[in-house]
Amino acid sequence: MKTITNKLKKATCITLILLVLTTAAPAYPPDPDNAALLYYQAYIAYEKSDDTMQEMVADLSRGKIEPNERIRKYIENCRAAINLAVAAAEIPNCNWGLKYSDGFEMLLSHLAQTRKLAFIIGAETRILAADGDYQKALDRSLTLHKMSKHMGDETIISMLVAMSLSKVADNHLQYLLAEMPQDLKTLTWLKSKLAIIESKPLSSRATTEYERELSLEHMQLNKLKELIEIVIGKPVAPDSKEAEQLRNVDQALIDKNRAYYINHMNTLQTILSTPMNYAKVYSELKKLNEQPHKDLAENNTNAYLTSIVAPDFDRIVSIETRDKTLNNAVRAAIEIYIQKAKTGQLPETLPAGLPKDLFSGKDFRYEKTTDGFTLRCRGKDLDKNETYKYEFKVK
Repeated sequence: MKTITNKLKKATCITLILLVLTTAAPAYPPDPDNAALLYYQAYIAYEKSDDTMQEMVADLSRGKIEPNERIRKYIENCRAAINLAVAAAEIPNCNWGLKYSDGFEMLLSHLAQTRKLAFIIGAETRILAADGDYQKALDRSLTLHKMSKHMGDETIISMLVAMSLSKVADNHLQYLLAEMPQDLKTLTWLKSKLAIIESKPLSSRATTEYERELSLEHMQLNKLKELIEIVIGKPVAPDSKEAEQLRNVDQALIDKNRAYYINHMNTLQTILSTPMNYAKVYSELKKLNEQPHKDLAENNTNAYLTSIVAPDFDRIVSIETRDKTLNNAVRAAIEIYIQKAKTGQLPETLPAGLPKDLFSGKDFRYEKTTDGFTLRCRGKDLDKNETYKYEFKVK
């Protein structure tokens, strides 16, 4: 009996020890839950290079050259930075810790660093494709898409960088779809991944909120000289036209300029809040953008500050539409590749329900070619006076 009791005690002790071991918290702190912390580490982890190497990496990322041993060695030496960026892209939260109180002089150095990192990841994507590792190459393209979302839409420049990264990612996907085997499982996986990423789009309307508050913060009598110097990019000389204008400003004129600007931005936000009709929105934004300059030409001094600080949102909306239309073309193309994987041939007509050409709000114009197919926009990019055609090859 005593022997049985001792065995039960030992078994109980072992069970308790195992329970503690399996439920105890790890001895090390958790990984960061802010993607920016990993990105900042990546910026200092990649191998520094001379201008020649940077140009070669950028050219490989753009598909202008083929991988060579020198670039391969450099990219491998950047492995720690790439791994950090991949891990960062998987974290939903990204707070860059920007000092927004600095206003127009806020430091945004992370944007330039991200561009360099994107070229490195893009170059690795091309190397992986050249080596036949299409799955990992697709993963890297998706990493660039996720990085673009992390740039944010708080400021105009951050959103422009985000759209630039998104374009780079879509260009890589366009290339990979042409090179890789049309495997149904991989294509379906890629479709679902892109749908998740694009479910949280950035918006130019969100950007207007920060621009509005930032400009109004500087539209004060004691900050007006600073605002003028930011706009002209140099100190105001005592005998300059700007100095003469500043001498003629009083608080009453500042108040009228603020009221004019607030009305301008209210109208801007109303236009951007309407259901998207690119041609209509572009036309209204262009007219709105020109109005302060016309008023100023007619000696309406209330329009002066708006004429120098209000951004050209007609152009910004065009860039945004261009980026999202390319993304829609890639996602529509994936559906066409899926049809080919299922049936062994390209469809004769465009399948229904695909992402649309946002310049027109209609389906892309689909055409089979000798080596694949094209998707052509039905609407024109009014800012560039150009109608886009996207080519997709089939191996």
